[in-house]
Amino acid sequence: MKQLVEKANNYAIEKTNFVMARSIAQAYADGYRDGFKDREDEVILNLCEKNTQFIDLGLKSGTLWSADFEIEGEDVKFLAYHDAERYDIPTKEQFNELLESCKWEFKYISSSARKYTCIGPNGNYIVFSSRGYKLAGTKREIEKIFFWVKSTLEDSTKETAYLYYQSGEIKKLTEMFSGSMLPLRLVKNN
Repeated sequence: MKQLVEKANNYAIEKTNFVMARSIAQAYADGYRDGFKDREDEVILNLCEKNTQFIDLGLKSGTLWSADFEIEGEDVKFLAYHDAERYDIPTKEQFNELLESCKWEFKYISSSARKYTCIGPNGNYIVFSSRGYKLAGTKREIEKIFFWVKSTLEDSTKETAYLYYQSGEIKKLTEMFSGSMLPLRLVKNN
């Protein structure tokens, strides 16, 4: 009887390994086919680590912009410059390309909220919404939109992207105290 139990265990292990290997191979093949189909359909959305969605706006540089600010838990992720620079934040050149190559639409939401839709040369778009910033642990709700760009300044201020509709134009770059916590916006090279 002991021999029969041992044979049954070996048989079960062999069949289980076979079924598991076949299931994993099928899942791989299904995923490969789905990915190939997405590429055939020219899906413009690219998912990366932490579910960040990158949008191809058709920029000459090939830069992909995240669809929105990074989220941490239920809220936007705010970081001081020294933490933000560890991520793929945009360069000044990438931000200027975005300003110059895209069409911008402005929408007034409230006295402390604005929305900017940035439409790329290929018709794809991303949205920038007012999220405020944090200073000394206090969140400040304002209509202006800030986010970090790679800065070459060597002092306690760093360059930031600054979106604010005034007199028919959108402002560009400004400087802010590097300890301010701004929403995190990412880019990726295509």
